Amino acid sequence: MQLFCLDRDQLEAKRIFRASQAMDVDELGGKAVGGGIQKVVFASEQLPSHLNDQEKFSLWQDQWNAVYGSVDHQRADDRPSTVNFEFVPIGAVGIVRLDGSIDRMKRSQRDVASDGADNFCVALHSGRSDIIQNGQEATINRDTAVLLTAEPGELVGGPENGWYTINISRARLLALVPNADDLIGKPLDASSPALRHLCRYAEFLMGLKQDGDPALDRHIETMLVDLVALALGARGDPPEIAVSRGLRAARLHDVLAAIKSGFHDPEFSSQSVAQRLGLSRRYVNDLLAESGSGFAERVLEMRLHEARVMLTDAVHDRLKVSEIAWTCGFNEVPYFNRRFRRRFGMTPTELREASRRTK
Repeated sequence: MQLFCLDRDQLEAKRIFRASQAMDVDELGGKAVGGGIQKVVFASEQLPSHLNDQEKFSLWQDQWNAVYGSVDHQRADDRPSTVNFEFVPIGAVGIVRLDGSIDRMKRSQRDVASDGADNFCVALHSGRSDIIQNGQEATINRDTAVLLTAEPGELVGGPENGWYTINISRARLLALVPNADDLIGKPLDASSPALRHLCRYAEFLMGLKQDGDPALDRHIETMLVDLVALALGARGDPPEIAVSRGLRAARLHDVLAAIKSGFHDPEFSSQSVAQRLGLSRRYVNDLLAESGSGFAERVLEMRLHEARVMLTDAVHDRLKVSEIAWTCGFNEVPYFNRRFRRRFGMTPTELREASRRTK
Protein backbone atom coordinates (compact mmCIF):
# COMPACT_ATOMS: atom_id res chain seq x y z
CA MET A 1 0.00 0.00 0.00
CA GLN A 2 1.27 3.46 -0.84
CA LEU A 3 0.57 6.56 1.25
CA PHE A 4 0.97 9.79 -0.68
CA CYS A 5 1.86 13.17 0.77
CA LEU A 6 3.51 15.01 -2.11
CA ASP A 7 4.90 18.49 -2.51
CA ARG A 8 4.21 20.48 -5.69
CA ASP A 9 7.36 19.31 -7.50
CA GLN A 10 6.57 15.70 -6.66
CA LEU A 11 3.04 16.17 -7.91
CA GLU A 12 4.32 17.49 -11.22
CA ALA A 13 6.60 14.48 -11.54
CA LYS A 14 3.62 12.26 -10.79
CA ARG A 15 1.62 13.99 -13.53
CA ILE A 16 4.42 13.33 -16.03
CA PHE A 17 4.63 9.69 -14.98
CA ARG A 18 0.85 9.34 -15.24
CA ALA A 19 0.87 10.87 -18.72
CA SER A 20 3.59 8.42 -19.77
CA GLN A 21 1.23 5.58 -18.88
CA ALA A 22 -1.53 6.92 -21.11
CA MET A 23 -0.34 4.79 -24.01
CA ASP A 24 -1.02 1.54 -22.10
CA VAL A 25 -3.92 -0.32 -23.71
CA ASP A 26 -5.80 -3.47 -22.83
CA GLU A 27 -6.21 -6.40 -25.18
CA LEU A 28 -9.28 -4.83 -26.82
CA GLY A 29 -7.59 -1.53 -27.61
CA GLY A 30 -9.03 0.53 -24.74
CA LYS A 31 -6.81 2.44 -22.37
CA ALA A 32 -6.06 0.37 -19.30
CA VAL A 33 -7.18 2.07 -16.11
CA GLY A 34 -5.39 -0.32 -13.75
CA GLY A 35 -2.27 -2.42 -13.42
CA GLY A 36 -0.92 -4.98 -10.99
CA ILE A 37 -2.77 -4.90 -7.67
CA GLN A 38 -1.11 -2.11 -5.64
CA LYS A 39 -3.33 -0.01 -3.41
CA VAL A 40 -2.81 3.76 -3.46
CA VAL A 41 -4.08 5.72 -0.45
CA PHE A 42 -4.08 9.39 0.37
CA ALA A 43 -6.15 11.09 3.05
CA SER A 44 -6.45 14.58 4.47
CA GLU A 45 -5.34 13.33 7.89
CA GLN A 46 -1.97 12.31 6.38
CA LEU A 47 -1.25 15.88 5.27
CA PRO A 48 1.03 18.23 7.26
CA SER A 49 -0.66 19.36 10.48
CA HIS A 50 0.47 22.99 10.10
CA LEU A 51 -1.78 23.45 7.04
CA ASN A 52 -5.25 24.90 7.50
CA ASP A 53 -8.35 23.14 6.17
CA GLN A 54 -8.36 24.93 2.81
CA GLU A 55 -4.65 24.29 2.25
CA LYS A 56 -5.08 20.61 3.10
CA PHE A 57 -8.03 20.33 0.77
CA SER A 58 -6.15 22.05 -2.05
CA LEU A 59 -3.16 19.73 -1.67
CA TRP A 60 -5.45 16.69 -1.45
CA GLN A 61 -7.13 17.78 -4.71
CA ASP A 62 -3.72 18.06 -6.40
CA GLN A 63 -2.92 14.54 -5.25
CA TRP A 64 -6.20 13.22 -6.65
CA ASN A 65 -5.69 14.90 -10.02
CA ALA A 66 -2.08 13.72 -10.28
CA VAL A 67 -2.86 10.09 -9.50
CA TYR A 68 -6.42 9.51 -10.64
CA GLY A 69 -7.79 12.12 -13.03
CA SER A 70 -8.85 15.73 -13.41
CA VAL A 71 -11.94 16.61 -11.33
CA ASP A 72 -12.97 19.80 -9.55
CA HIS A 73 -13.94 18.95 -5.95
CA GLN A 74 -15.74 21.32 -3.64
CA ARG A 75 -16.19 21.01 0.10
CA ALA A 76 -18.65 22.51 2.55
CA ASP A 77 -17.24 25.50 4.45
CA ASP A 78 -19.32 24.90 7.58
CA ARG A 79 -17.37 21.86 8.85
CA PRO A 80 -13.80 20.52 8.98
CA SER A 81 -12.42 19.03 5.77
CA THR A 82 -11.90 15.27 6.00
CA VAL A 83 -11.37 13.22 2.85
CA ASN A 84 -10.08 9.70 2.28
CA PHE A 85 -9.23 8.19 -1.13
CA GLU A 86 -8.19 4.59 -1.86
CA PHE A 87 -7.47 3.24 -5.34
CA VAL A 88 -6.80 -0.37 -6.32
CA PRO A 89 -5.86 -0.95 -10.00
CA ILE A 90 -6.44 -4.45 -11.38
CA GLY A 91 -5.59 -4.76 -15.07
CA ALA A 92 -8.19 -2.89 -17.11
CA VAL A 93 -10.26 -2.25 -13.97
CA GLY A 94 -9.79 0.19 -11.10
CA ILE A 95 -11.65 0.26 -7.78
CA VAL A 96 -11.98 3.48 -5.80
CA ARG A 97 -13.28 4.15 -2.31
CA LEU A 98 -13.92 7.80 -1.49
CA ASP A 99 -15.50 9.24 1.62
CA GLY A 100 -15.52 12.53 3.47
CA SER A 101 -16.90 16.05 3.42
CA ILE A 102 -16.91 16.63 -0.35
CA ASP A 103 -20.32 17.90 -1.40
CA ARG A 104 -19.75 18.53 -5.11
CA MET A 105 -17.65 17.01 -7.90
CA LYS A 106 -17.57 18.45 -11.38
CA ARG A 107 -15.76 17.38 -14.54
CA SER A 108 -15.55 19.79 -17.46
CA GLN A 109 -14.56 19.43 -21.10
CA ARG A 110 -11.23 20.97 -20.15
CA ASP A 111 -10.72 18.20 -17.57
CA VAL A 112 -11.44 15.58 -20.23
CA ALA A 113 -8.89 17.15 -22.54
CA SER A 114 -6.39 17.36 -19.69
CA ASP A 115 -6.19 13.66 -18.79
CA GLY A 116 -7.61 11.91 -21.87
CA ALA A 117 -9.53 9.36 -19.80
CA ASP A 118 -12.11 7.35 -21.74
CA ASN A 119 -13.65 4.79 -19.44
CA PHE A 120 -16.94 3.78 -17.85
CA CYS A 121 -17.56 3.96 -14.13
CA VAL A 122 -20.15 2.16 -12.00
CA ALA A 123 -20.65 4.33 -8.90
CA LEU A 124 -22.07 2.72 -5.76
CA HIS A 125 -23.26 5.28 -3.22
CA SER A 126 -23.85 5.07 0.53
CA GLY A 127 -25.72 8.39 0.73
CA ARG A 128 -27.83 10.63 -1.51
CA SER A 129 -26.61 12.51 -4.58
CA ASP A 130 -27.94 14.30 -7.63
CA ILE A 131 -26.07 13.45 -10.84
CA ILE A 132 -26.05 15.14 -14.22
CA GLN A 133 -24.32 13.51 -17.22
CA ASN A 134 -25.01 12.80 -20.87
CA GLY A 135 -28.27 14.77 -20.74
CA GLN A 136 -29.56 12.62 -17.89
CA GLU A 137 -30.44 13.86 -14.41
CA ALA A 138 -30.77 11.28 -11.65
CA THR A 139 -31.06 11.14 -7.88
CA ILE A 140 -29.03 8.31 -6.37
CA ASN A 141 -30.17 7.20 -2.94
CA ARG A 142 -28.45 5.05 -0.34
CA ASP A 143 -27.08 1.72 -1.58
CA THR A 144 -27.98 2.33 -5.22
CA ALA A 145 -25.73 2.70 -8.25
CA VAL A 146 -25.38 4.51 -11.56
CA LEU A 147 -23.26 4.13 -14.70
CA LEU A 148 -21.08 7.15 -15.51
CA THR A 149 -18.29 7.96 -17.95
CA ALA A 150 -15.20 10.18 -17.98
CA GLU A 151 -17.15 12.74 -20.01
CA PRO A 152 -18.25 16.09 -18.48
CA GLY A 153 -20.74 15.80 -15.63
CA GLU A 154 -21.59 16.93 -12.13
CA LEU A 155 -22.42 15.29 -8.81
CA VAL A 156 -23.95 17.10 -5.83
CA GLY A 157 -24.03 15.22 -2.55
CA GLY A 158 -25.15 15.60 1.04
CA PRO A 159 -23.15 16.53 4.15
CA GLU A 160 -21.16 13.28 4.18
CA ASN A 161 -20.58 11.05 1.18
CA GLY A 162 -19.22 7.58 0.62
CA TRP A 163 -18.57 5.99 -2.76
CA TYR A 164 -17.24 2.81 -4.28
CA THR A 165 -16.54 3.15 -7.99
CA ILE A 166 -15.50 0.46 -10.45
CA ASN A 167 -13.78 1.91 -13.52
CA ILE A 168 -13.55 -0.14 -16.72
CA SER A 169 -12.00 0.69 -20.07
CA ARG A 170 -14.59 1.59 -22.69
CA ALA A 171 -13.58 -1.13 -25.17
CA ARG A 172 -13.65 -3.84 -22.50
CA LEU A 173 -17.21 -3.05 -21.38
CA LEU A 174 -18.64 -2.41 -24.85
CA ALA A 175 -17.55 -5.91 -25.87
CA LEU A 176 -20.08 -7.28 -23.36
CA VAL A 177 -22.63 -4.42 -23.23
CA PRO A 178 -22.85 -2.80 -26.68
CA ASN A 179 -25.59 -0.38 -25.51
CA ALA A 180 -23.66 0.86 -22.45
CA ASP A 181 -23.74 4.47 -23.69
CA ASP A 182 -27.54 4.40 -23.54
CA LEU A 183 -27.40 3.52 -19.83
CA ILE A 184 -25.26 6.48 -18.72
CA GLY A 185 -26.79 8.48 -15.89
CA LYS A 186 -29.61 6.00 -15.27
CA PRO A 187 -29.93 4.35 -11.82
CA LEU A 188 -29.26 0.61 -11.85
CA ASP A 189 -31.57 -2.01 -10.43
CA ALA A 190 -30.68 -2.16 -6.72
CA SER A 191 -32.26 -5.63 -6.43
CA SER A 192 -29.91 -7.14 -9.03
CA PRO A 193 -27.94 -10.09 -7.59
CA ALA A 194 -25.01 -9.12 -9.82
CA LEU A 195 -24.99 -5.60 -8.36
CA ARG A 196 -25.10 -6.95 -4.81
CA HIS A 197 -22.18 -9.29 -5.60
CA LEU A 198 -20.30 -6.38 -7.17
CA CYS A 199 -20.72 -4.23 -4.06
CA ARG A 200 -19.62 -7.03 -1.77
CA TYR A 201 -16.65 -7.98 -3.94
CA ALA A 202 -15.40 -4.39 -4.28
CA GLU A 203 -15.40 -4.05 -0.50
CA PHE A 204 -13.59 -7.38 -0.15
CA LEU A 205 -10.87 -6.37 -2.62
CA MET A 206 -10.25 -3.10 -0.79
CA GLY A 207 -9.20 -5.10 2.25
CA LEU A 208 -7.26 -7.77 0.34
CA LYS A 209 -3.52 -7.99 0.89
CA GLN A 210 -1.63 -7.58 -2.37
CA ASP A 211 0.22 -10.85 -3.00
CA GLY A 212 1.57 -10.28 -6.51
CA ASP A 213 -0.18 -13.29 -8.05
CA PRO A 214 -0.66 -12.40 -11.77
CA ALA A 215 -2.96 -15.36 -12.46
CA LEU A 216 -5.24 -14.41 -9.57
CA ASP A 217 -5.16 -10.74 -10.61
CA ARG A 218 -6.42 -11.67 -14.08
CA HIS A 219 -9.14 -13.82 -12.53
CA ILE A 220 -10.26 -10.94 -10.30
CA GLU A 221 -10.24 -8.52 -13.23
CA THR A 222 -12.40 -10.84 -15.31
CA MET A 223 -14.87 -11.33 -12.48
CA LEU A 224 -15.26 -7.58 -11.95
CA VAL A 225 -15.87 -6.94 -15.64
CA ASP A 226 -18.40 -9.79 -15.80
CA LEU A 227 -20.29 -8.59 -12.73
CA VAL A 228 -20.49 -5.04 -14.08
CA ALA A 229 -21.81 -6.34 -17.41
CA LEU A 230 -24.43 -8.46 -15.66
CA ALA A 231 -25.44 -5.59 -13.36
CA LEU A 232 -26.09 -3.53 -16.52
CA GLY A 233 -28.46 -6.23 -17.80
CA ALA A 234 -26.19 -7.65 -20.53
CA ARG A 235 -27.78 -10.24 -22.82
CA GLY A 236 -26.56 -12.59 -25.56
CA ASP A 237 -23.69 -15.05 -25.93
CA PRO A 238 -20.87 -13.05 -24.27
CA PRO A 239 -23.01 -12.37 -21.18
CA GLU A 240 -23.91 -16.05 -20.95
CA ILE A 241 -20.21 -16.81 -20.80
CA ALA A 242 -19.88 -14.04 -18.22
CA VAL A 243 -22.57 -15.64 -16.06
CA SER A 244 -20.61 -18.88 -15.95
CA ARG A 245 -17.32 -17.12 -15.28
CA GLY A 246 -18.91 -14.82 -12.74
CA LEU A 247 -20.39 -17.70 -10.79
CA ARG A 248 -17.05 -19.50 -10.64
CA ALA A 249 -15.26 -16.30 -9.66
CA ALA A 250 -17.81 -15.55 -6.93
CA ARG A 251 -17.27 -19.05 -5.56
CA LEU A 252 -13.50 -18.57 -5.74
CA HIS A 253 -13.94 -15.45 -3.64
CA ASP A 254 -15.83 -17.52 -1.04
CA VAL A 255 -13.15 -20.23 -1.10
CA LEU A 256 -10.35 -17.68 -0.57
CA ALA A 257 -12.27 -16.10 2.29
CA ALA A 258 -12.72 -19.53 3.89
CA ILE A 259 -8.99 -20.24 3.57
CA LYS A 260 -8.12 -16.90 5.11
CA SER A 261 -10.31 -17.60 8.14
CA GLY A 262 -9.32 -21.25 8.61
CA PHE A 263 -5.63 -21.68 7.80
CA HIS A 264 -4.58 -21.56 11.49
CA ASP A 265 -6.18 -24.99 12.04
CA PRO A 266 -3.57 -27.78 11.58
CA GLU A 267 -6.36 -30.10 10.38
CA PHE A 268 -7.57 -27.60 7.79
CA SER A 269 -8.17 -29.13 4.36
CA SER A 270 -9.85 -28.47 1.04
CA GLN A 271 -12.49 -30.98 2.11
CA SER A 272 -13.40 -28.85 5.13
CA VAL A 273 -13.71 -25.79 2.85
CA ALA A 274 -15.88 -27.75 0.44
CA GLN A 275 -18.20 -28.92 3.23
CA ARG A 276 -18.47 -25.42 4.65
CA LEU A 277 -19.48 -23.95 1.27
CA GLY A 278 -21.60 -26.85 0.05
CA LEU A 279 -19.26 -27.64 -2.85
CA SER A 280 -17.34 -30.71 -3.91
CA ARG A 281 -13.67 -31.01 -2.99
CA ARG A 282 -12.76 -31.43 -6.64
CA TYR A 283 -14.60 -28.23 -7.57
CA VAL A 284 -12.77 -26.29 -4.84
CA ASN A 285 -9.41 -27.61 -6.03
CA ASP A 286 -10.28 -26.82 -9.67
CA LEU A 287 -11.18 -23.23 -8.77
CA LEU A 288 -7.89 -22.74 -6.95
CA ALA A 289 -5.89 -24.33 -9.77
CA GLU A 290 -7.49 -21.90 -12.24
CA SER A 291 -6.40 -18.99 -10.03
CA GLY A 292 -2.75 -20.07 -10.28
CA SER A 293 -2.10 -21.61 -6.84
CA GLY A 294 -3.45 -24.80 -5.32
CA PHE A 295 -4.93 -25.26 -1.84
CA ALA A 296 -1.77 -26.51 -0.12
CA GLU A 297 0.35 -23.76 -1.68
CA ARG A 298 -2.02 -20.99 -0.58
CA VAL A 299 -2.40 -22.34 2.95
CA LEU A 300 1.36 -22.73 3.34
CA GLU A 301 2.01 -19.19 2.15
CA MET A 302 -0.55 -17.74 4.59
CA ARG A 303 0.91 -19.72 7.48
CA LEU A 304 4.47 -18.68 6.67
CA HIS A 305 3.49 -15.02 6.29
CA GLU A 306 1.63 -15.09 9.62
CA ALA A 307 4.64 -16.69 11.33
CA ARG A 308 6.95 -14.06 9.89
CA VAL A 309 4.72 -11.28 11.24
CA MET A 310 4.61 -12.85 14.70
CA LEU A 311 8.37 -13.45 14.82
CA THR A 312 9.10 -9.77 14.14
CA ASP A 313 6.44 -8.39 16.50
CA ALA A 314 7.62 -7.62 20.05
CA VAL A 315 4.15 -8.53 21.32
CA HIS A 316 5.02 -12.20 20.68
CA ASP A 317 8.58 -12.13 22.08
CA ARG A 318 7.69 -14.46 24.93
CA LEU A 319 6.41 -17.15 22.59
CA LYS A 320 8.80 -19.89 21.57
CA VAL A 321 9.36 -20.52 17.87
CA SER A 322 7.53 -23.83 18.26
CA GLU A 323 4.53 -22.09 19.81
CA ILE A 324 4.37 -19.65 16.92
CA ALA A 325 4.55 -22.55 14.46
CA TRP A 326 1.62 -24.30 16.14
CA THR A 327 -0.38 -21.05 16.36
CA CYS A 328 0.02 -20.58 12.60
CA GLY A 329 -1.20 -24.10 11.80
CA PHE A 330 2.02 -26.12 11.58
CA ASN A 331 1.99 -29.38 13.56
CA GLU A 332 5.65 -30.28 12.90
CA VAL A 333 8.34 -27.78 13.91
CA PRO A 334 11.16 -29.27 11.74
CA TYR A 335 8.91 -28.99 8.67
CA PHE A 336 8.05 -25.41 9.64
CA ASN A 337 11.76 -24.54 9.96
CA ARG A 338 12.61 -26.04 6.56
CA ARG A 339 9.78 -24.32 4.71
CA PHE A 340 10.41 -21.00 6.46
CA ARG A 341 14.09 -21.01 5.51
CA ARG A 342 13.29 -21.96 1.93
CA ARG A 343 10.75 -19.13 1.68
CA PHE A 344 12.61 -16.31 3.46
CA GLY A 345 16.29 -17.31 3.26
CA MET A 346 16.82 -17.65 7.01
CA THR A 347 15.53 -19.73 9.90
CA PRO A 348 12.75 -18.42 12.16
CA THR A 349 15.28 -17.94 14.97
CA GLU A 350 17.63 -15.98 12.71
CA LEU A 351 14.81 -13.71 11.59
CA ARG A 352 13.74 -13.06 15.17
CA GLU A 353 17.29 -12.20 16.25
CA ALA A 354 17.81 -9.91 13.26
CA SER A 355 14.53 -8.16 14.02
CA ARG A 356 15.51 -7.59 17.63
CA ARG A 357 18.85 -6.05 16.63
CA THR A 358 17.08 -3.43 14.50
CA LYS A 359 14.71 -2.30 17.28
